[in-house]
Amino acid sequence: MGIAVVAVGIVIAIIVAVLSSSAGANTGGKAGAAAAQKPAAAPGAAPEVKSPVVPPAGQNPEQPAETPTAAVQPPPVLKEGDDCPDSTLAVLGLTNAPQFVIGDQPKFTMVVTNIGLIACKRDVGASVLAAYVYTLDNKRLWSNLDCAPSNETLIKTFTPGEQVTTAVTWTGMGSAPRCPLPRPAIGPGTYNLVVQLGNLRSEPLPFIMNQPPPPPGPVPGQPALAPPPEAPPAPAPAG
Repeated sequence: MGIAVVAVGIVIAIIVAVLSSSAGANTGGKAGAAAAQKPAAAPGAAPEVKSPVVPPAGQNPEQPAETPTAAVQPPPVLKEGDDCPDSTLAVLGLTNAPQFVIGDQPKFTMVVTNIGLIACKRDVGASVLAAYVYTLDNKRLWSNLDCAPSNETLIKTFTPGEQVTTAVTWTGMGSAPRCPLPRPAIGPGTYNLVVQLGNLRSEPLPFIMNQPPPPPGPVPGQPALAPPPEAPPAPAPAG
């Protein structure tokens, strides 16, 4: 019986030893295969160093590339006697008084001035120079060309600083292009005068139209005047 136990123990020890040697062989084989797949560095070769990507000179990688723009062309040189561009002219509207009464006829003066440094010419005739009346909320009420259109052409040569003035009268009535009737009466209020030469417009000039004063009445504290006595009846004709 003791011999049988010893024999069984020897068999178990042999089996454990065989299994242990097989596991070690497998582990070593896998490590060797991994080492065989990695290429070996050449003797004396320097380790590989990756260089960073450098943007072209003058470019910031954090900013988008600039879009090329067209070159700005300088304005043409104005010669003496050329047509006056809008940039060399100023237009202005004037009234003959700051306030009026309903029933008055305000007089408007249109002023065109050469504010440039070169003498030039421009058409300032009645066909292109006009006065307008607007409400303060920019509603058009009247123009001198509505009921009196004109084809007049007046080519004027302006020396630097020279002015041309044209006067028109407003009847105080509203109007529209082609002068449709009836024309509306304009009530009391504040209005703007604007002068226009082609596409060039003046700054609005405000003026006031007041309600006319009431007719004179009896003075407070004084008795009213008695009416004049009636004339005696005329005698009946004879016969």
